[in-house]
Amino acid sequence: MSSSDLDALGTVCRKISLNIPDHCPWRWDREFNLALTVIDKQDEIMIELPITLEFNHKWDFSTISGADAPVRDFFQSGFGVVPGQKLFTMDPLQGMVLFAAWWPWGDDERISLRLGLLSITDQKLDSSDVKRLICGWLGIE
Repeated sequence: MSSSDLDALGTVCRKISLNIPDHCPWRWDREFNLALTVIDKQDEIMIELPITLEFNHKWDFSTISGADAPVRDFFQSGFGVVPGQKLFTMDPLQGMVLFAAWWPWGDDERISLRLGLLSITDQKLDSSDVKRLICGWLGIE
C-alpha cells in the first residue's frame, strides 16, 4: 500500500478520535487484533457523527447482507452482527478496508468501538503490521 494511502487511512483514524473523551483511551485488543476504546452511552452522538462522516459505508444487522462478499463474510463469520451493532467501512484501498465496529454493551451504558484493517484479496495482512499501523495512527503505545 502506498504511503499516501496509508496517510489517508491514518487521517481518518485521527479524525474519528477527536471527540473521544480523554478518559476513554485507545488500547490494543489482543483477542480480536484490533484497536479498542470503550465509551459511555452519553457520548454516543458526539463520537458516532465523525465516524459516519469519515466512513463510506454503514452496515447493521439488516443491511450487512448487501455488503461485498469479503466484507460481509468477514463480519458474519468473525464477529456476527446482531441488532444494535453497527459496522463502518471505507472503500477499499489497494485491497485493504479500514473498518470500525460499534458494539453496545448489554448494560446499555457503554459501547465498544474497535478499529481494524481487513484484506479483501488473497494477500493476507500480517497481524504485527496491522498493529503497528493502527497503533501509530491512534497513538497507542
